Amino acid sequence: MDDAALLSTLRARDVRLWIEDTQLKCSAPVGALDDELKQALASRKQSIMTILRQAEARNIERTSIVPIKPDGSRPPIFAVSGHGGDIFCMLPLARHLHAEQPMVGIQPPGLDGSEPLSTVQDLARYEVQQIRKYRPEGPYLIAGHCAGGALAFEVAQQLTAMGQKVALLALIGSAYPTMFNPTSLLLVRLSSYLKVLTPSAFKRRLQLRLERQKGVELVGASNLAARSRVENATVAAVHNYTPRVYDGHVDLFITADWWHRAHLWKPFARSVSEHHLEKFEVNDLLIGEHVGVLAGAMQERLNQIGA
Repeated sequence: MDDAALLSTLRARDVRLWIEDTQLKCSAPVGALDDELKQALASRKQSIMTILRQAEARNIERTSIVPIKPDGSRPPIFAVSGHGGDIFCMLPLARHLHAEQPMVGIQPPGLDGSEPLSTVQDLARYEVQQIRKYRPEGPYLIAGHCAGGALAFEVAQQLTAMGQKVALLALIGSAYPTMFNPTSLLLVRLSSYLKVLTPSAFKRRLQLRLERQKGVELVGASNLAARSRVENATVAAVHNYTPRVYDGHVDLFITADWWHRAHLWKPFARSVSEHHLEKFEVNDLLIGEHVGVLAGAMQERLNQIGA
């Protein structure tokens, strides 16, 4: 078995490999690694690490900047990706902001089938590289939603550590990292099932299922599988993330999602502005009929900072 075949076999068994400092790290489901694979991995450790470093270098060179709303004369808002790597859910918000306000998104590695990054720090480092390629100097406007809030927070930390100014750090319906634990996520899932019992929600659920089936046909099962791997890796990374105190200002856009516990972000910033949008859940504000409510609050803040 050569290196390519070994990596292909490991990926098929959902085995993740990454380099931490100078060591090769491995995460595998129970029973995924038999004795033959363990021996093959141990004997090819150095060559596997070389392949992983080359892949990381290619990821850095590949641009992940995606124009959500590219036109406008104002500094762009950089929308970091949520847990599924999707940045186009920010499109309705972008369309409702000032006509001269551009917005660009940063997609994470892994959507092309490559290995997704496994820590918030590594994800942020990658996205900071992409941001500074697109716009070498600040001030920067950074926004993240859901799990992307933790990523946006770390992006702002790293930009600030580089001596760059972050004029806006907007966490939109962003759960505190510890809330991405299995129990909380299970309760969220159960809560969504209960909502389906209403006729209107049940109809919407059927529509989403049909849209998902169309998505499989249009995008392909392999691309959806890659997105699922990115989502799982990002959720795990955010759950394991421990924020450091940010020497800057954070704008918390607080939604009706009870499990987010957004107030837990407050001790980790020098100053905080709270924008209370608790009548609506984050999905209603981003892709639902109430996007204008979020856009109004966001635009007011942009006007305040002169962006």
